[in-house]
Order: sequence, then C-alpha cells, then structure tokens
Amino acid sequence: MIHRRDALRRSLPVLVALGGGIGLGACRQQPIYESTGGQFPGRGNMAEREALIRRAAAAVGGWQIQAVRSGLLRGTNTWRSHQMTVDIAFDIRSFTIRYVNSLNLDYDGVQIHQAYNDRVRALEAAILRGG
Repeated sequence: MIHRRDALRRSLPVLVALGGGIGLGACRQQPIYESTGGQFPGRGNMAEREALIRRAAAAVGGWQIQAVRSGLLRGTNTWRSHQMTVDIAFDIRSFTIRYVNSLNLDYDGVQIHQAYNDRVRALEAAILRGG
C-alpha cells in the first residue's frame, strides 16, 4: 500500500505536466475563420479593388497573390514549414476571404491552428484600412 502511494506521489508532477502540455496544444486550435461581407472603404472600380487587395497583402507581408479571374484572387502565405491558401472573391463593394487549403496547420475540416486565423484577420484588417 505504501509503495503504491509513493509511486503515485512521484508520478503526479509528470502527469500534471503532460496534461498541461496537451491542454496548451489544444488551445492553439480554433474554428476556421472566414471573412465574409467585408466592405471596401470609399469608391472604386474592379481594377482599383484588386490593386487595394494587393497593396494590403504586401503591407501585411508574406502573401503571394495571383489573379484567378476577374473578381477572384488566390493568396498564399508561407512561413517556416507552414503554408495556407485562400481565395479572395470581390466586387466593387465587398470582399470575402475563404479557406482553400493548408500545410502543417492541423486543419481537420472544422478547426485549424490559430496562426491561420491570425493571418486571415490581419489581411482582412489591412484591406478594410484601404491597403
């Protein structure tokens, strides 16, 4: 009986540390964020809206933007061993940023690493500021 109690006392700090580490890792997962219905500041035509999005992506940094077709851009952001790709659909009034795919961001169909959401929100904020 005494040996079992001593063994539990010795292993308790290890179990607490492991449980805490697992809990902290889980905190880095969040529901995926999609920016919908963002309103462009001021007036502009399609070419001006595309230019604004490109300026915003450059201001935030790390984004590579490619035109897919009129009103649709694809943005890729790569850092260390991670990569994320989003579609940015827009017209003269509004824009939407949607998930396309990712690498090493633990996307499970619902949740993703918080770094994805942080980068999407930063891009969204830069677009709303006008680049």
